[in-house]
Amino acid sequence: MNNNPSQTGGRSQGTAMTSEDASRIQSAADRNPSAPSATSEFKERAQSAAARNAESTSARNESAGDRKK
Repeated sequence: MNNNPSQTGGRSQGTAMTSEDASRIQSAADRNPSAPSATSEFKERAQSAAARNAESTSARNESAGDRKK
């Protein structure tokens, strides 16, 4: 697996961001507003990625359900 973002279209092939991950990042940024993760809009990107991944997972699950019928 190639985890080099410059060779994978800017996206890592690691573990998908979950809503729990995004919540933890947001809480940490809120506790320390001067931290790099708080000032770099990382918490917003994390939340967006979690929402995208949840939609993707939901769509895959619905599709799998259709195949079982």
